[in-house]
Amino acid sequence: MATLTLSKWGNAQAVRLPKDLREQVGMTDGSRIEATVRDGAIVLRPIHTDVRVIRVPRLADVFRNRTEEYHATEELSGPAVGEEEL
Repeated sequence: MATLTLSKWGNAQAVRLPKDLREQVGMTDGSRIEATVRDGAIVLRPIHTDVRVIRVPRLADVFRNRTEEYHATEELSGPAVGEEEL
């Protein structure tokens, strides 16, 4: 459980949500949140859309430590099953 502090933000009040809490429910910067009151408590729930963000490494980072030049090769994975030319 995290203890958070309500702070002034312009003419409103705000609570900062720690990164580890946001990550546990899949929230990223710009995530939308549904706020409701239930049994005298404020309940915040992330609004998940069908769009998922998948983080992939940058290509430059993947090959950063590569010292040898890459040469593509072709490997057969089994017998021809259609009209492929080999």
